[in-house]
Amino acid sequence: MAHTVQSFVETLRADGVEAGRKAAEQIRLAAEEEAKQLLGEAEAKARTIIEEAEGERRRTLERTQTDLKLAARDTVAALRDVLGQAINRVLTQAVSGAFEDVDFLKDLIRQIACAYAQSDAAGKQTIEVNLPEPMRRKLAAWAIDALHQGCDGKKLSVELHGALLAAGFEYKLSGGTVEVTPESVVEVLSQIVTPELQQLIVATDT
Repeated sequence: MAHTVQSFVETLRADGVEAGRKAAEQIRLAAEEEAKQLLGEAEAKARTIIEEAEGERRRTLERTQTDLKLAARDTVAALRDVLGQAINRVLTQAVSGAFEDVDFLKDLIRQIACAYAQSDAAGKQTIEVNLPEPMRRKLAAWAIDALHQGCDGKKLSVELHGALLAAGFEYKLSGGTVEVTPESVVEVLSQIVTPELQQLIVATDT
């Protein structure tokens, strides 16, 4: 009987150890499986974070490049405007000074009058020149002495009137009126200068 009880106890002990071992193994396997699952989730989450960060980096870079291009475009446009205004001021100052020069106006008016005298075979057209009154007074005696004497054998008929308020002059023929003022001259000159300026800016920008 004692032997039977002893055997029974030994059997229970062995069964308990085996059961414990199996339980421990199951716990270990479950823990490993859970660890693998957690590791996989962590790696997937890390990849997602990295991909999102990379995407945000690309978007930020693209926005920055776009902003820089727009800023460069606006800067070049502003530079064109500033330089264009500066050139217009310089041209206006230079041209206005020229139109205050009596000798300059004498030569210019004479060239225009002679050109029309050469083209007018009948020599019957009268050129009316409107000037500011102070300038008309300065040119009156010269007009009588010089223009009425003719040009290259062609008789000139030129009348000066003090009907213009601003600097410069305008001349009238049967075909109409031509304005020669600082504003009109600057407009023509700026159209010539501005394309060259734009080319210079574009070349510098590239």
